[in-house]
Amino acid sequence: TMPWKLKDLCVFFLRHQALRFYGSTNVTVTGITIRNSPQCHLKFDSCMTVSVYNMTVSSPGNSPNTDGIHLQNSVDVVVHHSNLAC
Repeated sequence: TMPWKLKDLCVFFLRHQALRFYGSTNVTVTGITIRNSPQCHLKFDSCMTVSVYNMTVSSPGNSPNTDGIHLQNSVDVVVHHSNLAC
């Protein structure tokens, strides 16, 4: 089992993501709106061949450390026809 502090940290980071894809291939995200996510709206981690389009992301101007789309260890990612206001 994980020490309680590490477990709490993992829960904190998982709660602060609206939508996450991990280790996925040939992902298409289209036509969604995400509002007021506390930290990360959309995250792609270790993904390949990702297409995001017709997406709207918005959060208040005073939100701390807000990532609209967070890319980590991912390749062949395209984002088009989207409105990111983070």
